[in-house]
Amino acid sequence: MEQAIWRQLEFVRTQTLKLARTLPEEKVLVVPAGFRNHILWNLGHLALVTDKYAFTFTGRTSELPEIYQELFANGTSPLEWTSESPSLNDILAVLEAQPERVRTVLSGQLKEPIEPYSTSSGYRIETVGQLINFTTYHEGMHFSMIKLYNKIIQGS
Repeated sequence: MEQAIWRQLEFVRTQTLKLARTLPEEKVLVVPAGFRNHILWNLGHLALVTDKYAFTFTGRTSELPEIYQELFANGTSPLEWTSESPSLNDILAVLEAQPERVRTVLSGQLKEPIEPYSTSSGYRIETVGQLINFTTYHEGMHFSMIKLYNKIIQGS
């Protein structure tokens, strides 16, 4: 079962990166009308949430710069940023390296219990494996938002 989780994490991230690499930087900075975020925010948010779930929530050390928490946490918006964001290439580099780091650090520990955590949607997580598994669901939601934003921006 553990190998299936690692394969799924890698697959989902590969799909996100494949899509993101087709987008010019000026497009990823457009906030579509009626929305609060843009594609770059979604990508930075994915890096932050995966890092928090894999490392912070499991008692390990995050390697993300503090700026990710400031800019990409739930409830933040580039419409309110006062700090400069990492570039698209910087965020893509983080996203690309993340699945291997997660697997390296957490391999063989997916059944390890954590302090129970409930997501914003009410899903209760109690093990390292559940944290990692939930990140793939979370990433799929944001992947769909990136596709939607891209379609809206192309149409405008």
